[in-house]
Amino acid sequence: MSDKSNHNSNDGQNISADLLFARQPIFDADKKLFAFELLYRDNDPDSVVIEDGDKATASLIMNYCGSILEDNESPHVKVFINLTRKLLLSDFFFPIDPNRIVVEILEDTIVDQRLIDRIIELKEQGYRFALDDYTFCDTFTSLIPLVDYIKVELLDVSLEAMSEKLLAFEESVCPKLDSRPIMLAEKVEDQQAFDHCEKLGFQLFQGFFLERPLPVYGTKIDNNSEIALQILAQLQSSEIDIDMLSRSISRDAKLSYQILKIVNSPLCRLSKKVSSLHEAVVFLGLEQVKKWAMTMVLSGNSERNSELFLFLLTRARCCELVASRLNKSDAESNFTVGLFSGIDAVLLAEKSWLLSKLDLAEDLNDAILNYQGEKGLILKQVIELERQDLESLMNLDNQTQKIYYRSQEEALQWAQQICNSL
Repeated sequence: MSDKSNHNSNDGQNISADLLFARQPIFDADKKLFAFELLYRDNDPDSVVIEDGDKATASLIMNYCGSILEDNESPHVKVFINLTRKLLLSDFFFPIDPNRIVVEILEDTIVDQRLIDRIIELKEQGYRFALDDYTFCDTFTSLIPLVDYIKVELLDVSLEAMSEKLLAFEESVCPKLDSRPIMLAEKVEDQQAFDHCEKLGFQLFQGFFLERPLPVYGTKIDNNSEIALQILAQLQSSEIDIDMLSRSISRDAKLSYQILKIVNSPLCRLSKKVSSLHEAVVFLGLEQVKKWAMTMVLSGNSERNSELFLFLLTRARCCELVASRLNKSDAESNFTVGLFSGIDAVLLAEKSWLLSKLDLAEDLNDAILNYQGEKGLILKQVIELERQDLESLMNLDNQTQKIYYRSQEEALQWAQQICNSL
């Protein structure tokens, strides 16, 4: 799926690095960072062959939102992303904060009334659009009043010809517009081109002269497409609710981690820290999770270690059952604690580093890393029960001991049923 190397992260974690994507900065006239354009990459950081534009875009967005980036810059600037006509028209439009994204309409996109209506609908939701590789032809005239940016590529046209085209555009098109789109010069290769475009009225600039696309490495969180497909099947039911959906996601530790990662990604960040998968699904909503499940199916999958997941599901369910039977508040958060207590074994990276990439509530982090608080104590005693280290359990009263033993037995049966159904 990806080309892995011994590329080390900046904070010293010795994990193999995936090439996630490339990003090229977009600058203003003062050469200050305005935005990034995200670019799909597979195995080669310097080039790309795209056979399926829909899948490439799905993989790009999943890698950006649902992976562990090695750099922690992620400045809150705009992000330009190419979307195919099919994805623009799809009901599964990507659940990205419209305040962050600029959707690039590709130069080969077929323009008709259906596309125009869809862009109007998305603009009402707050999304902004850019025409990519605009050549001043009549094909996209109907879209110009709807776009916020126009990207003009310099490579295949002389600066003199560009001046003529832009002057004609200013005289024939701009007077009819309520607001003038921001002009962005692409493929700016030298200072002369930069200066000339600035004099012509271009406000944004992108090209090798300013900065080449830079590969971004990190760790892909592979998902199990069977789970994603099951979620999609459930979502077709009129009886689906958030409790059912969160239980489905809980079946897969990697998918659980990815959902929390998405909730707190740069494009989807929320102000409140989540403390459980249920809460994450509440924040995303059924429709948003449906869209991400579609994206996960598109972006690929990998096999997993069934024994390890049986083990972690049992631990997570046991923690939840114990908390519930001891009448602890927020018992479902104990499931999250148990599940993520072994996330280092799943993702093959150091646990504290993985958890630092999530905005989990502080009490959950303390429970997972240091066995602190009520949740931490339950986790510690469940792990001791797993190891048959019963000394601490012997200090509990008989009723509480029975709760632990009964919960472990029922949790194992539950986890086996889950795994057998996959």
